[in-house]
Amino acid sequence: MPPKTETTAREHPPGIMALLTHADKKNIQHIWAKLFENPEENGKTVVIKLFKDYPETKAYFKTIPTEGNLQEDPLVRFHGRRVMVALNQVVENLDNWKQACRILDRLADKHKNVHQVPAMNFQSIFQVILSVCKDLLGNEFSIDVSLSWEKLFGLLSEQINASYVSTSKS
Repeated sequence: MPPKTETTAREHPPGIMALLTHADKKNIQHIWAKLFENPEENGKTVVIKLFKDYPETKAYFKTIPTEGNLQEDPLVRFHGRRVMVALNQVVENLDNWKQACRILDRLADKHKNVHQVPAMNFQSIFQVILSVCKDLLGNEFSIDVSLSWEKLFGLLSEQINASYVSTSKS
């Protein structure tokens, strides 16, 4: 009998990204290339829509405004860009799940232990990103493309939730 190998809650077995087909990856990368052309503007749109659609998330933003003229606020732009850069790092590693997990683990650790943001808030931002894609790209964000993104966000949510479970405040 072959020896058992242990995997931690934070690390899926190799090949988990195989759940994303070549077509899924192509759909994701094509749309992402368009969104990441203007990360500040599109990131700002994501943050503002998050506040509008999920007002309860405002409580977790201590250093950026959540009311007022958010369209012109440089801190909203800055945080929006950070969201886009983090997602870009994951998209760049669609074929390297181990690296994607490291990125997500750091993100989860900081949001859990520093900002005290519940893991479910990631699902909210993923829904907002899907909505922004539909708004910005119209018919180009087809049902097939949307399903590819939903599959990706499902995988990311699983990894983030696993990271939350296995990390504790130091």
